Amino acid sequence: MTYDEEIPLTDYILNEPYGKSVGAVHRGLEIFELFSVEQCSLTVGEISEKLGYPQSSTSVLLHGLHKLGYLAYDRYNRTFYPTVRVSFLGMWMYHRIFNDGSLLKLMEDLASASGHVVLLAIQNGLYAQYMHIVSARTSRVGLKPGLMRPICRAAVGKVLLTLNEDEEIRRIVRNVNIMDNTFAEPVDPDILLEEIYECRRTGFAYSRSSVTSGSSVIATQLPLNVAGVPLAIGIGVHSSEFEDVKCRIQSLLTSSLAQHFNSSVVSANMTSSWIPPTQSHYRVPKKQD
Repeated sequence: MTYDEEIPLTDYILNEPYGKSVGAVHRGLEIFELFSVEQCSLTVGEISEKLGYPQSSTSVLLHGLHKLGYLAYDRYNRTFYPTVRVSFLGMWMYHRIFNDGSLLKLMEDLASASGHVVLLAIQNGLYAQYMHIVSARTSRVGLKPGLMRPICRAAVGKVLLTLNEDEEIRRIVRNVNIMDNTFAEPVDPDILLEEIYECRRTGFAYSRSSVTSGSSVIATQLPLNVAGVPLAIGIGVHSSEFEDVKCRIQSLLTSSLAQHFNSSVVSANMTSSWIPPTQSHYRVPKKQD
């Protein structure tokens, strides 16, 4: 099996919990996330097909975003593309989180050096959520920022769980087994804790086809947090090559983290600077009749 074969690194959970009842807001945000992944102009039909939305409602939403100035519309090619207004929405957070570019550069360097996809994740309830993704290839099947992965099964999730007390981990497992019926077998808390102990000892956690068949991830914790929120970083590989690349990926993560970060830079530039300063209340003026 070669790396070029289209085995999805991860699957999109259509209904749980990322796709539940948030209506037009949910769809609007997913459209912007789709543009982030595709990085090109898209037609109504392409967006409708990729996101599984009805074409009629997709068209209405896209033209609405166009009228608000968030999407540009090419009437000749009938394509949409985000405007600069979208980039300005998150620019203030981008500068605070990525600061001198070291975190983003780390992910880009890891993707380039490994030839694989790099994942940045945080804990979101009973899930690990991908916050940013950098791939050595232009596209990955079913892979996009915002995806939720089961925290007890995903490698990045196990890394984040190491920061919890053992009893809290057992509580999380009980809730996962009650709430998540996606997998046939429930999570065994004793087996998971053995993996947690090993991760605390070595600094690395793994998932081997435990979330998506044919896909594995090697993950570790970043030596920083954002406003008190821990971050995990992982590199995804095909399960068939896991044993062959495991040691090399671990060495690459270790050396790259040491090269990109040190405690003083992390403390001064990342954690505290992300916290938004106190601002006066923002109000949208009402339209005059």
